[in-house]
Parts: sequence; structure tokens; C-alpha cells
Amino acid sequence: MDYDAIIVGSGLAGLVAGAKLAKEGKKVLILEQHITSGGYASGYTRDDYRIDLSLHSMDGLHALDPKIRIFEELDVIFNIEFIKIKTGYYRYKNSRVDFNISDKIEDAILSLSKLYPNEKKNIEKFFKTLSDLEEKSHNIPTVKAKQALTVPLEPTNYSSIPKWGDKSAGDLLDTIFENEDLKLALTGTLQYYSDNPYNLSAVFYSLALSSRFKGGSHYIKGGSVKLSNHLANFIKEKGGGLIFDRKVSKILIKGNKAYGVEYVSTKRRDSQPVQVLGKYVIVNAPVPHAVNELIPAKQSKSLKEEVNKLKVGHSTLNIFLCFNTLLSELGHNSYSTVVHEEGINTLADLEHNNKQDYSKRNYIFIDYGQIESGLTQPGKSTGTVSVIDYLENWEGLTEDEYNKKKLDVTNTLIDRVNRLIPGVKQYIEFVDISTPLTKKNNTLNPNGTSIGFAQTINQAGQKRFKVKSTIKNLFFTSAWTYPGGGYSSSFLSGWQCALNVLDEF
Repeated sequence: MDYDAIIVGSGLAGLVAGAKLAKEGKKVLILEQHITSGGYASGYTRDDYRIDLSLHSMDGLHALDPKIRIFEELDVIFNIEFIKIKTGYYRYKNSRVDFNISDKIEDAILSLSKLYPNEKKNIEKFFKTLSDLEEKSHNIPTVKAKQALTVPLEPTNYSSIPKWGDKSAGDLLDTIFENEDLKLALTGTLQYYSDNPYNLSAVFYSLALSSRFKGGSHYIKGGSVKLSNHLANFIKEKGGGLIFDRKVSKILIKGNKAYGVEYVSTKRRDSQPVQVLGKYVIVNAPVPHAVNELIPAKQSKSLKEEVNKLKVGHSTLNIFLCFNTLLSELGHNSYSTVVHEEGINTLADLEHNNKQDYSKRNYIFIDYGQIESGLTQPGKSTGTVSVIDYLENWEGLTEDEYNKKKLDVTNTLIDRVNRLIPGVKQYIEFVDISTPLTKKNNTLNPNGTSIGFAQTINQAGQKRFKVKSTIKNLFFTSAWTYPGGGYSSSFLSGWQCALNVLDEF
């Protein structure tokens, strides 16, 4: 059977693209190397606990959030329960200050202005800048052919975008604020987007924060795997196919036109390659892997030149914790807590901290027990510790060295959480760790990154790697493509990809 679209990989963006195409009556086949769909949007179960591998919380879900239309069309809004997180955006803590940041614009302006009265006007200006950038960016067309028409209009219709388009998040904060602790607090979730505020695109940073402050924070009840499973089932209900344990080994290209893929079974080492043909091929695998490993050398030359000079994003290390109590019983009342260690006095200190010993690195602690997460039984809870990390810290070790380092780092980070929440160690029933090497091995993502190419000034926005390829009938969709990394961006990437493909029919 020939397909209208063959999708390589079943991460969120691939599932969204497949779901939209299947809904429009197209014959869709998704090939996934693992036994489950979702990519990072998945998890596993241990006894009474479900571990979510990646989702801390989701931004948006306000009236102007472009995800709403996607959720409605793909029946997400009717089948997935989004739990509102009521403890605010996050608690920010360093050696000098300790306060909560609301996820509502008005409340955030009010509370931050009370803490920093000399910055009141600057705080108002900051949030207005965030809102302006988000509003303007949502007016940019999602179909590539129409995007070119907006370029002459940027100075007037999109004035705030060119103004900050060549600036970093650090530049934006330094321009608006004087107080260093306030700047640091507003980059509390930096690790979700970058490892350096002076490399992170000001526009991407602003869009991420604005969506959070307008719509608040939500969690998918039962974990991100619920979302992935829903989209996979939606595709099947619409007549699409999803085959697991199939690793694509080659994208078939004749001349400069993709016409199918070749795959092998991951269950058998002696598996013979199988070819399947389709009008369009959509790559939901990591872009560097696809360009360097799956596309024939003759057709991949120009793509390799483009892709291999781009900077890849950082990785993270995660400790998954399962508790036989609710941490609120121990006096902990924050869903998300950002901890900056001593020595962090300015934004410039953040990059250096990422290379410090794990006993000193900034971290985020997520306490899923603050909501009805659906991840475990009543009276129990799960949590995640997350720090910026790099593959180089975990490669080249023997198996014994690797396992010892994992144990040492795990104990170090647990001790730090125990200082944050005294006595919490005794309630831990299960512990697991995911290193950058874990992520690389499981996803094929270079550096073990989850954000794709780094969201730098020169790699963000309209400069991001495009969904539509220079090879005819070949498309890319994932965190590696426009608009970038994260759950919301992956949804938008998959949606944009589907619209571009439909525009070709």
C-alpha cells in the first residue's frame, strides 16, 4: 500500500502532524523504533507510581493560545484532563530571597512590585513587552508560502519582533531592570529553554513566559503518556497506522524527491530491510540524525552543510522520586521550586554554574503531589529534580564508573532536596535517574538534548530550521524545527507541518 504520508517517529510533533492529516482523510503511516509512542512525552510504572519522563507543567490554555484550536480539532480537549496548578508559577529561592511568583500577570506585577518597589514601572514595562511579543508572533502565518508575505510588514505590524529579534533574554532583562535578584528570579525556569540567558533569544524567552503568565500552569492528569496515547488512538480511529519496533534506516529519494522509507525490525538483528512508499515523508526523528544517517549522501550535501554548523541545545539530568506521603504534610507547599545556590549574584553567573559540582548546581524540584496528578494513590506522591547537564560528563566511563557516578549524583541531589524539605529522605520508596547519556541512547538526540537546536538569537524564530525541506516532498517536525523545543512548540511544529503538507495536495 502506498501512503499519503509516512512519518518517521512518534514524538508529540509527529503524532500531531499524523492526527491532523488522518483527520483530513489522508492515509498515514507512523513508524516508531520503540514499543510505545510519545518520545519524551511518555513514562513508566513502578509499583504504585507512574513516572513522567519530561512534563513538569504546560503553559497557555488561555483564549488566544493557538494550542486550543489544535486540542479541539484533535479531540484532546474532550479526552484529556488538564489540572490547574494553583500554587503559582514557581517558588524562587536563593541565599538572599525566597518568594513565590504568580502565574497571573496582574498578581505577578503586584507581588513583584511590593518586593521591588523601585522597579515597579520596569516590572509593568516587562510584562507589557512579553504580551506585545506574544500577540504579534501569533499573527505570523503558519504556512511557509504565506510567511514571506509578512516580511515587508514587520516594521509596522510586527514592530516589537524586530526590536528584540537580535537581542538575548539577558539583554532584555538588563535593559529593563536594575535589581539582579529580580532578573535572576525571572530566569528561574531557564533550563527549559537554554543554559545561558545571554545566548537565549529574547523573543523565544518572551513568548514562553507570556503564555505562562496569561494562561497559568497545567498538568495532564495521569501524565504526558495520556496525551501521547490519545493522539495515537485518534490516528488509528481515523484510519491511520502506527507500527512499533520499526527503525527507519533510509529515506528513499530519487532525483530530489522523497518517495518513501526503508525500515528494519528492532526485535530481530537479522531483520531484512522493508521498503514502504508514500507521497510525503515527514521526519519526526532528530534532524541531525536524519540528515547525517537517513538521507542518501548525494541529496543530503546541502542539508548537512546547514545542519552540522548549527549549535545543539543542552541536556538535563533528572532524578525521579516516589514518596509514601504527601510533601504538604512536611510543610512543603510549592508545586515548582527553583533553587539558586550561593555564588549566583548576576545573570552572568548562571552559565558557569552549569559546570559546577552537582552539589552546587541550580536545580528545579517538581512536587506532583501538590495536585491530583493521577500518578499514584492518594496519600502518596512523586517528584522530579532537574539540573542542566551535558553529555560530556557521562561519556567515556566504564559501566562500573557510570553506575557509581549515577549513585553519587543521585545521593547528592536527594541530600539537597532534604535540605529544602527537612526529613523528606525517609519517605522515599523509589528512585531513578535519567542522565544525558540515557536520553541520547533512548531518543538518538545528539547531546541527549530535549530542546533540539539551541534557542540562540541566530537559531530562533524565523531563523529556526524550517519544517519544509529543500528536498521535494520531505518535511521535518519536532523540537528541532520551528518554533522550537517544549511541549507547546512541538504541538505547533506538528500542526504547521501538517498544514504545509495539506497545502501541497
